[in-house]
Amino acid sequence: MHNFLAAVVVGVSLTCATGVQAGAPDVEHATGLLPAKIGAQQQRAHQLLDKAIAHIRQNGPQAVNDFTHDPAFIDRDLYVYSLSLAGQMLSSGGWSAGLIGQNVLNETDDAGQPFFRQMLALAKQNQSGSIEYYWFNPNEGQDEIKITYFDVVDGIVIAVGFFPGYPTEEQAKQMLEQAMSEYFADPVAALRKFRNKQGEFRRQDQYVFVLDKAQRKVVLNPVFAENNNISVDAITDVQGQHFLREILEHASPNTIQSIDYWWLSSETRQVEHRRAFYQQMGGQVIAVGTTVFPESPP
Repeated sequence: MHNFLAAVVVGVSLTCATGVQAGAPDVEHATGLLPAKIGAQQQRAHQLLDKAIAHIRQNGPQAVNDFTHDPAFIDRDLYVYSLSLAGQMLSSGGWSAGLIGQNVLNETDDAGQPFFRQMLALAKQNQSGSIEYYWFNPNEGQDEIKITYFDVVDGIVIAVGFFPGYPTEEQAKQMLEQAMSEYFADPVAALRKFRNKQGEFRRQDQYVFVLDKAQRKVVLNPVFAENNNISVDAITDVQGQHFLREILEHASPNTIQSIDYWWLSSETRQVEHRRAFYQQMGGQVIAVGTTVFPESPP
């Protein structure tokens, strides 16, 4: 799309060729307990959804009414709601109780996206799944990503949503688009922003770093500065995968691609599953990486 000389990658934590992290980060992350925290959040959401599904299967479609009144289907900040496949809100134990009886296909999230319509389209196609959207989190007093898990039972969509409290893949892709735009407009200014520990290109485990495509080396890694000017051919993940080299070799100007890799976190002392999203811009690649959490708890 545009002509540059380097590859910008967000959130990929570099490891040395032996598969061990090359050094400690120069920025504090708030991710030390995230895997355990996310597992607990997901488990609560899935358990509540499973409980609601079993209730409908045992008692029939009319049992959705219990989601509105029975506290058994409320778990602290989590609650169950149901929709018809045509888009009518049937029941809810939370904020959407005020929409019961209404068609919600045109309701939008805080980013203007018709998330109910999108969820129902996925439900008709796959019968179950999840969707991400922006919603006001009253506990934090700000808009955040919310994830809703859903399942179709007896022709009715049963759903439970929660605030994960961690950066999601959707946010990683948005950071990718922003990084591409900033770097195209002014590469020097963009690099300063990428270095800013408090800036918009630092979000817990997500951050921007730069690779030189022609010289095949790391130009900027704001978290692991000791990897700057290191050849991508000397860097692997814990399984020995040359994921940075693969990013450079497979990037395309026409589409966003992704690659998975594994690295040892200095925060959690655990090997973590990571995913980088990337796209070529002329002689460069822009990419964003994020931690991958299980869709369902073990």
